Amino acid sequence: MRVCMLIASLLATAALGKRVELNWRISYVQANPDGENKRQVIGVNGKWPPPVIEVNQDDVLVINAFNELDEATSLHAHGFHQRGTPYYDGAVGVSECGIPPNGNFTYELNAAQTGTYWLHSHYLGQYSDGLRTPLIVHARREHYRYDHDMVVMLEGWYHRESRDVGEQLLSTSQSVRETPFRPYMLVNSRGGSDLSRTTLHFEPGKTYRLRLLNVAATGMVRFGIEQHSMRVIEVDGVDTEPKEVNSMQLSVGQRVSVLVTAKNSTKANYAYHADIFTDIQAGVDRAVLPFTSIVEYAHGAPLRNSTSDEDSTVDWNFFEDIDLVPIDRQPAPGVHKWVPLEVRTAIFDDRREHLAFNNRTYESPLVPSLTTALTTGYQAFYPDAYGFKSNPIILDPMTDIEVAMFNHDPNSHPFHLHGHNFFIIHRGSIDNDPAKYRESGLYPVRRDTITIPPKEFAIVRFTADNPGAWLLHCHMIWHGEQGLMATFIESPYQIQNNTRLPQSVKDNCVSMGVPLSGNSMGRNGIDLPDEPRGPFPLTGL
Repeated sequence: MRVCMLIASLLATAALGKRVELNWRISYVQANPDGENKRQVIGVNGKWPPPVIEVNQDDVLVINAFNELDEATSLHAHGFHQRGTPYYDGAVGVSECGIPPNGNFTYELNAAQTGTYWLHSHYLGQYSDGLRTPLIVHARREHYRYDHDMVVMLEGWYHRESRDVGEQLLSTSQSVRETPFRPYMLVNSRGGSDLSRTTLHFEPGKTYRLRLLNVAATGMVRFGIEQHSMRVIEVDGVDTEPKEVNSMQLSVGQRVSVLVTAKNSTKANYAYHADIFTDIQAGVDRAVLPFTSIVEYAHGAPLRNSTSDEDSTVDWNFFEDIDLVPIDRQPAPGVHKWVPLEVRTAIFDDRREHLAFNNRTYESPLVPSLTTALTTGYQAFYPDAYGFKSNPIILDPMTDIEVAMFNHDPNSHPFHLHGHNFFIIHRGSIDNDPAKYRESGLYPVRRDTITIPPKEFAIVRFTADNPGAWLLHCHMIWHGEQGLMATFIESPYQIQNNTRLPQSVKDNCVSMGVPLSGNSMGRNGIDLPDEPRGPFPLTGL
């Protein structure tokens, strides 16, 4: 009887969703989003920006992607756990080989989670060239009432193409690496000095859910509206008990929903701030790049608190996400396996500046890690099979994992975990400053992206209950290219027994000349005598 009831429940749940199918031709187009610099970007169906995607809980989002670029591409649903479908995660070198030029691939994404997410390329720096868009999953039953749902996508936009910036940061010349470059704020893909392009429109007395997303290549964004308080109700797809704030900081990859109740008068308009913290180049001082636009109640009404910091009602205190309590209260898991990760930037013996976990800088394997897990039998339990430079960490099924990340850098890092949310357990400073120590309550907040400020640490936990190959990486896109990534190989035996790669995944690998089986180099066994293992950090430079 119980089995019959369970089956009926599952069928009823499936019947609630629908199939939402999109055809995306991914190609180069020209765009000038801030009115100051026209350049080549990556668009969809001949247009830019790509359209915002909105689906309902339990829908299946199907994206038929056709690659018209001159290089590979992919699509990653940032924050989707891809339970049962790790081959749709979109991480090139981990879950797939990429979509080759003139090739195609169909992603089928189960919208089992609700909240605010985004879709972006996970190949090189492509999303900083414009291949990104919000992905909103509306819950069947929302916990909060509001009148309007408004996406506010925040992005530090570069006037240079991603490949050019990446080459600068990996230059062997210190003077080239440290030549400053800056981003320019876009709000919903529009920016510049004409504030009508970035104005947010409010109606008196209405309550707005602002879905804030930081989709930048680099740089934290701090957001606030003069003379308006905000109530946090969601972080990274996790609904929370409300917490009132008057400002919000979002690192790259983070999403936060806030409720804002509009004033009852149209006598004034109000400034909002979306300032960028530059935090990418070693040797270049951090800077705040202010950006101010308008929350408009009535066209032509006087603007309040537009420029003067002294008159501002918005503070810029660091938002303590560790204090949030999820509505779905879950106690933190225990600890079966401890994973310490030391984060450092250094000059390596190739004379380039790399970032690394535990002095090991990441490089994508030839064979995707998921393919290696599927095709190497018992050897899939050995980290060596995945390649030294993929930073592989093997996780046994259903074990509770604690990851301790120590940021020794002078820059902040936003770390994103694929395939999971994690519980934030502790925060603190590496020098044990008691003023910076924070500990979660009984029911810790859960996120998929965490900010770790300079010279600080964070301890997070999750349960290895989602077989697959999942990246943990800094979401400052060029920090990833400089090597700040690691790979969790979760439950290899379950992967082999329960996962079957779609034929289209294999076809794309063949098109790109990638073997369909074997270790990281496409060979048998785990003895890889000619495997590249460097570069390694130099000392004294």
